[in-house]
Order: sequence, then structure tokens, then C-alpha cells
Amino acid sequence: MKKKYIIACSKKWFIENYSKKKLKKNFVLITKKNDLNISKILKINPRYIFFPHWSYVIPKNIYNTYECIIFHTSPLPYGRGGSPIQNLIKRNFKNSPVCAIRVEKNFDTGPIYKKYDISLNGNLDEIFKRITLQIEKLIKFIIKNKPQPKKQRGRGKLFIRLKPKNSIIKKNEENINKIYNKIRMLDSKEYPKAFICYGKFKIYFEGAKIINNKIETRAIIQKSKISNLK
Repeated sequence: MKKKYIIACSKKWFIENYSKKKLKKNFVLITKKNDLNISKILKINPRYIFFPHWSYVIPKNIYNTYECIIFHTSPLPYGRGGSPIQNLIKRNFKNSPVCAIRVEKNFDTGPIYKKYDISLNGNLDEIFKRITLQIEKLIKFIIKNKPQPKKQRGRGKLFIRLKPKNSIIKKNEENINKIYNKIRMLDSKEYPKAFICYGKFKIYFEGAKIINNKIETRAIIQKSKISNLK
């Protein structure tokens, strides 16, 4: 009997970029939290469960029963935790590995199967496309080679997930590059875009480019209350 695999993904960026032709009959796609339950998984009985981007806690009875693999973009163990792409860009990283790691109780601490590098240039949607291509390669590699993951080595660094208030471009931003990086690292449908506050309005920015040490960008003006940010 042909082995089955599950791809569990709660974010549109991966599904939109992933080639549907590659989701063959032996692949089952799960996008909703309630569909990831042990009774459904037992019926499918997958060889691997892949999590390109899953916004919820993976139940213990699932990752203890099946080989569950998540994908994390950072040079692990440096960069465990939330918003790794943005946190790396803020720290002036130009490249990062996309790591396939086994799910454990603690976030992003599992052993690594394989990793491929990507560039962190461009806006967030462009980075997501590169990540998708590398996740595709990692999935193929793991299915074909069935590697044993290796324990993470080195000094760990925990990243804190960004909140909507972190999208504000503050008056004391140090230089053009920092403002540009803030705009591009949030330039996606999946995230609140970078903005400034102007009275009762927010001015959002997208499509930024640096030309002759100046930022060229599109602006969207929306009436809103700063008190809504948490």
C-alpha cells in the first residue's frame, strides 16, 4: 500500500505558493485547527506529518504517535520562538537556513533533519516564496531518504513574537535602512503592515525600495485609533 503524508498549514502564503500538482493522492492537506485530531490522523495513518506553518499547539498525542516535522527559518538553536524572519532582519541577517525539525514539547527545540539556505532580501511575500521552495525540497528529501534528525548544537536564542504595536515606525528610528527593513519585513497579506500615526489616522506602507538613499513606497491612509493596538 502506498504511504500517505499529511501537510498541515494554517497560513495562506504556503498554500498559495505550493504547487497543487505536487499534492498527489497520497498527500492530505489540513488547514483547520479542528481537523488536526488524533481520530482523523489514525484513519489516515501517515508516514510523516509536515507543518509548513501551523499557528496552533500540536497535540501531544499526535506528535508522540506520528513523526511530526515543522519548518523554522533561523540558524537554530539561535532564533527559536516567534516571528523569526522579522527578528533576523532587525538584526541585519542577510541569509538564513530553513530548518526541518522534529516536533517536541518545547517550541523549536527538536533535532534537525535537514536545512537549506535562503536570502532574506526583498519584501516578506518574496521571502515566503523562497521558503516555500525550500520546504518543498525538504519534504522531498525527507520522504526519499528518511534521515535521522540530529540534535541541535550551539547557544540558543529565543525570539519574541511581534505584536501589532511593533509595526509602528517610531520618530526615533535611527536611519533609512531601519525604516526600509521594517516596511519590507511586514509587507505581506499575512501581517499588519508598517505604519506611522498621524492624528486620528494610520498611514501604512508597502512596496518599498531604496533609491539614492531615499525610500520610495506606496502609502495607504486609514482612520483608526492607536488605542486598538495591543
